[in-house]
Amino acid sequence: MTTVDVQTDRPAERAAATPKVRTKVRTTGESRGMTWVWNTIGLGFAAAMGFPIYWMIITTFKTNKDLISKDPTFWPSSFSFDSYSTIFDDKAFLPALQNTAVITVGSVVLGLVIGFLAAVAVARFDFRGRNFFIVTMLVVQMVPLLAILIPLYVVMNEAGLTSSLFGVVLAYLVFTVPYVVWTLRSFIVNIPAELDEAAMVDGCTKWGAFFRVILPLTLPGLITTGVYSWIQAWNEFIVVNTMLSSGGKQTSMAWLTFYATTPTRGADYGAQMAGALLVSLPVILMFVIFQKKVSAGLTAGAVKG
Repeated sequence: MTTVDVQTDRPAERAAATPKVRTKVRTTGESRGMTWVWNTIGLGFAAAMGFPIYWMIITTFKTNKDLISKDPTFWPSSFSFDSYSTIFDDKAFLPALQNTAVITVGSVVLGLVIGFLAAVAVARFDFRGRNFFIVTMLVVQMVPLLAILIPLYVVMNEAGLTSSLFGVVLAYLVFTVPYVVWTLRSFIVNIPAELDEAAMVDGCTKWGAFFRVILPLTLPGLITTGVYSWIQAWNEFIVVNTMLSSGGKQTSMAWLTFYATTPTRGADYGAQMAGALLVSLPVILMFVIFQKKVSAGLTAGAVKG
């Protein structure tokens, strides 16, 4: 704030207002210096965080001569796409990527539908055991995934759902649904119930009020939870490696892990980096596309509690 609009006819009040303006201008000048300092620190931190990503990308374009050179260079002597050709020639890469997409989309869609409806129930309706249900959702998020992995596998095996993509989707709902319920509940609670009542007075049914009032106002929260659920499901390795261990199916994370540990591919750093970049690309694009929506959803959730 650099200017202050002072409207008064009294000289004494006008004179009293002037020093306040000078004080604020001086304070603003000092904060500019600190802003440069913090910007410099931020740029340095961003460079340190972004350098591994830069190195991964540039490695995919290096030739074998550059990769095995004793003196690593920050720029390839000549650009080569052989690493990407090696990855796409691998017959297991595209099926693994397809399996990952099926599992991720299925877990995100089912998690949002079930979690959103449960969040509406605990936020809008008063029923016996509601507080216990809310606390349970919070406690489940605190339980480490490894602690429930064996019981989860036993249950899925008894149901005949191991070695199937649908079984992995159901397993992912164990940690997706509690997160969605707990996050969306805070959004829905802060939507005034009077809006639902006004919509029903205007002729809407309960489902009409849900689709016309609650759903649009909860959209930032849905996008935020959807993006984070997508990231969790896409990058998850432990559950999928356990559930699909005997079915001959792989996801992209499992494929990348075994590809990097294969003796014939272990020293092919260019192909490993190309595979890692291709596997990470959908998550990066998802975050870039919905960056503003995710920021808005996180801010709204923080303010509304």
